[in-house]
Amino acid sequence: MTCASTCAGSTRKVAPRTVNAHRQVLASVFADAAARGWRSGNPATAVAKRRQPAAPALEVFTAEQVEAIALAAGGELGALIIVAAMTGLRRGELVALRWRDVRFEQTALHVERAVSDGQIRRPKSGKARIVPLADRPLAVLRELSGRAYWTDPDDLVFARADGGMRHPDAVSQAYIRARDAASAPALRFHDLRHTFGTRMIAKADIRRVQEWMGHADVATTMKYLHYVERPDEAELVAAAFAVESPASGPPRPHGTDGVSFGLP
Repeated sequence: MTCASTCAGSTRKVAPRTVNAHRQVLASVFADAAARGWRSGNPATAVAKRRQPAAPALEVFTAEQVEAIALAAGGELGALIIVAAMTGLRRGELVALRWRDVRFEQTALHVERAVSDGQIRRPKSGKARIVPLADRPLAVLRELSGRAYWTDPDDLVFARADGGMRHPDAVSQAYIRARDAASAPALRFHDLRHTFGTRMIAKADIRRVQEWMGHADVATTMKYLHYVERPDEAELVAAAFAVESPASGPPRPHGTDGVSFGLP
């Protein structure tokens, strides 16, 4: 069977980012072949990269919207939403969280595993991390730890009624129902993580935010820098060019050595 008989009439378009990713894989294959002396040249590099559209602007929740969604969700799902927004944990990390990972005395979470494609794996970055717990998520976790079941160290924090692990898709579906009930913006569950990132980048240095969010590359964290308001930047520039003993009168168009700065 040929593509002519199976692919005729197909109008599916492939995103530029996907094309570029495939191109990179082919380029690596041909480069390896050239290094082994199996061929010369790299035909993949002769193909220009597709122009990728700019990433859309991030949309995030306000603190009030997060609380409204959590209230509409109620119970353990409401607690999960608070923890998601105020720790930046991914959906797969939340459902895999166990009570031994909640360090109440240290006011921190140890993120050591995540669910991906139905399998329990290391977090996306490939390594464990420690995330601080503010008073609000700490309080909801303390309350949750007082339930009558599934509170042993190896039990799941956000377990199903039978103690089993929630399916990440089921979490998203329940979240959407709560979000809509709260009349909140139609943002994804993952945007709770972006809400954490955009808020924390305004309060902490970028390396610390990178560690908390588990980004393997700081370039991923840098996308949040665009959402930091810096009202004092003009003052910083002014301070950098301040003259210790300014001369009286209007500004002069020449340097102190008589060299013109190009002003009329």
